[in-house]
Amino acid sequence: MRKVVIIFLISILNVKAQDIHFSQYKNSTFFTNPSLTSFQGSDFLILLQKRNQWQVVADPFSTFIMSMESKNIVNNNSFGIHFMNDIAGDARFQTTGSIINYSKSIKQNSKTFFAIGLSAGFYQRKISFDKLVFIEQENFDNVSFYYPDINFGISNKKIINNSINLYSGISLFHINRPNQSLLESDKELLLPRLNIHTKAYIFLYDNWKIIPHIFFSKQNVNQEIIIGSDLQYLLYEDKNIFFGFGTNYRHKDAVYYNANIKTGSFEVILNYDVNISSLKTASNYNGAYEFLISYEWNKRKKYKKTIKIKQKKCPKYL
Repeated sequence: MRKVVIIFLISILNVKAQDIHFSQYKNSTFFTNPSLTSFQGSDFLILLQKRNQWQVVADPFSTFIMSMESKNIVNNNSFGIHFMNDIAGDARFQTTGSIINYSKSIKQNSKTFFAIGLSAGFYQRKISFDKLVFIEQENFDNVSFYYPDINFGISNKKIINNSINLYSGISLFHINRPNQSLLESDKELLLPRLNIHTKAYIFLYDNWKIIPHIFFSKQNVNQEIIIGSDLQYLLYEDKNIFFGFGTNYRHKDAVYYNANIKTGSFEVILNYDVNISSLKTASNYNGAYEFLISYEWNKRKKYKKTIKIKQKKCPKYL
């Protein structure tokens, strides 16, 4: 009986061992591409990202990520560390772990830059039976297992002209295909996930900036296509205060909207998904909400002290 229940829960919670996903993928090196650390805006970045999904239908699927990244520490080498916690449904199907990523940028010329990235992490997955109700009285032990994870990515930054910067990349996650089965005797591999992404920063007149973007992801038979655009306006140049909003479409799944404000080193992004998938009736078109908070700063530049030497005037001789 215990084995039958676990197999049933696997089929519901972990069909084909699929990944989590974020609407605000552009801001997540952890999810999108490990090489993007080389192209972040400032030298240091701390990022908190949280997503809640399916709250109307059942216990929400909740995902939380914290990232700390540093760009160009030594000789164009960048590093980051990420912590992730994901909880799905009544069975509290939980994934917790951390991952370290490394990237190196390569300058081809004054307008073209490349970066390669590699990340490796270690995760725990577990399931809890404490909140589940069975027809027959059963005493189950909670199940957990550990697995490693390896990912790779390449990205490119192209300065088209003074008004347009183009970023694009490709990445492959779960290269090692870790086993995800809750049963030691079975195998349920976490299949590789391919990401292809591109976005452009287009600077317009009167402090406006438009950011169109496209994202494609494929994992086994499942695929995700996102097309959207963000619009930002510089409110106060001297205080570096931006306000922006965006509209996005995830193919056959959701339409989502976001608003963001940035003041100095802080940025906050709020995102809401409207469900348009086959589950739209059950969810009453409610999908997910997401928020992101980031803080970035640059290294302090060291200035050399200049010592003024007073020159003695030569005596006048008659």
